[in-house]
Amino acid sequence: MMRSSGIPARFEIGFPLPENKTEGDIAGYHCWAEFYLVGVGWVPVDASEAWKNPAKRDFSFGAHDVNRVFFTYGRDIRLSPDQKGEPLNYFIYPYAEANGQPVKNLQTHFSFREVSAAQLAAAVR
Repeated sequence: MMRSSGIPARFEIGFPLPENKTEGDIAGYHCWAEFYLVGVGWVPVDASEAWKNPAKRDFSFGAHDVNRVFFTYGRDIRLSPDQKGEPLNYFIYPYAEANGQPVKNLQTHFSFREVSAAQLAAAVR
């Protein structure tokens, strides 16, 4: 809708993280959008979150909560090196090819765990 009005917009995809949890499995991906306003910059919009949680409707049109992990922008994605298959509609899950053909039904499992600043510092040493 924004693009049809001449306003730059982009598709984003990532993983939602449950509120009030410090670890757990991630069931699947989540999509949202941003549009660009001169003098303001990119403005996030998450209509599905606004629909699911009417109390956060105003918040969802201009901000994102911290409980998400951004992964990629856009659609019709070409990888580098270039995949032999068609452009990817979106890129959130692993992609693999064998003999120039996409491998179907790759098994995935995503989870998260909050780490303290001390744990993070120890991990990067």
